[in-house]
Amino acid sequence: MGYTIYPGSGYEWKMFEELARIKREAVKFDMPLIVWSYPRGGKVTNETAPEIVAYAARVALELGADAMKIKYTGDPKTFSWAVKVAGKVPVLMSGGPKTKTEEEFLRQVEGVIEAGAIGIAVGRNVWQRRDALKFAKVLSEIVYGGKKVVEVLGEVK
Repeated sequence: MGYTIYPGSGYEWKMFEELARIKREAVKFDMPLIVWSYPRGGKVTNETAPEIVAYAARVALELGADAMKIKYTGDPKTFSWAVKVAGKVPVLMSGGPKTKTEEEFLRQVEGVIEAGAIGIAVGRNVWQRRDALKFAKVLSEIVYGGKKVVEVLGEVK
């Protein structure tokens, strides 16, 4: 099961209540719960600030996520903090806005894996590329094959 929460929004309390109900159902049916934790609202001025992303990770952990999808902070060192506060809950990076180049997105993915996340859950940064299937294969070499961007960059150009 999956559920999106927006910590920081005026309705966070309602989302947290709904998530608790969904978690009980997931446990009842022995299904994992993936939480998309994206801070939003009037008090959230920068959704990718390291402390905000870490907060999103902690909220997902505390509310019973079996895996979580959070935004990338922009660099491996600060993202590793979010991965750390996620405890033993696997972290996936959300795709975010489409990057200008393939290399820019590949570097983000490399940073996320370096920081300790288990992978990515993305859309437009793959499917809006010239050759989406080829690009997905290159991404898998970074995520699952442990390769670096410098090793795979020639495959997307």
